[in-house]
Amino acid sequence: METETTYLELSDGKSHKFYEVTINDVEVKVRYGRIGDAGKTTVTAYDTTQKAQAEVTKLVNSKLKKGYERANKGNRTKQPISRGDRRLARLNHLRRTGWKPLIKPTVDAPFASKYLGKPWLSSGTNYPHCSGCGDALNFHFQLNLQELPDSLQDKLGTGLFQLFSCFSCYVQFPQIVALPESATPTPPEPEISAEDAASLSTWTPYVIQTCGIDDFHGRYMLQIVGWQPFDDYPFFEEAQETYGTEYSEYEEMLIFHVDASDCEYYEEDDPDRPTLTDVQLAWDRTADKLSGWGYWGQQVEHQYCRLCGQPMQLFYQLGQGIEYEGNTGLDYDRDNLLLVFQCAEHKDEFSCYGSAF
Repeated sequence: METETTYLELSDGKSHKFYEVTINDVEVKVRYGRIGDAGKTTVTAYDTTQKAQAEVTKLVNSKLKKGYERANKGNRTKQPISRGDRRLARLNHLRRTGWKPLIKPTVDAPFASKYLGKPWLSSGTNYPHCSGCGDALNFHFQLNLQELPDSLQDKLGTGLFQLFSCFSCYVQFPQIVALPESATPTPPEPEISAEDAASLSTWTPYVIQTCGIDDFHGRYMLQIVGWQPFDDYPFFEEAQETYGTEYSEYEEMLIFHVDASDCEYYEEDDPDRPTLTDVQLAWDRTADKLSGWGYWGQQVEHQYCRLCGQPMQLFYQLGQGIEYEGNTGLDYDRDNLLLVFQCAEHKDEFSCYGSAF
């Protein structure tokens, strides 16, 4: 018989753990532990396939009775526990992992995950133009899908994702293009000349603060050299309308609005006093991020695949900008976030939504 796996999770405010059972002929493997950990594994062999299947059914039913629920594996990442985590434990069923891009300015490279620089185009391919006005499109960013975090590998497709926009027609053009067989990974620490290093010290803060205006015409890029995971939560209206969960005023502050000044209203020994971790988690809601939840701004408008009609997942959020050495920018539209959605089944199908404030 084919290998079959049942994956369960329990998040009840006190626990945040998983239980996985895999059957392969007469062999039953059980893996369990805290979500984000590798967990412990036991393997037992039975006399017959029927006995093995009966044991799997018994184990799964036992966990379901204890409050475990069937879930999709791999969409959350273990995070350090803070007081904020415990205060938000009631919302564990809504928690997803988002990924903050970590950037480094350097000389442009064709296959890198990057902001700015030049998009890679296959030999003989013309630079894309708007189908409406005919003008050359503006290049936003590019992701090498083979270099995403391990938990997202193969879930978002393969090749290079590229996003273009027409600023005249207010239309976005997302696409995935295949990588050539000759493509090589971009080193996170490429060697650059002293002249380029000097130019980058001026170029980097300038392009970030001026919404990506690039006077060097694609010679340099802001390379995405890594991804920082964080626990992400849905916009409060989406939590209420889609999942029937209402945030308390305090929970909403912890998720979206807490900043350093909020700490001043609490005594040092107050268990509800926001921590620096709480402040760090809060800003990520509207910043640039990969996966997680989209920040809707005004109202929730779910996007659906035109081919299968299924709701689409958040692919990327171009938000209130990226951060580098105290500079925050690449804010392409200062009043909006751009949410890019992807169909989980048809990975070449995208939808872009401007989330206005």
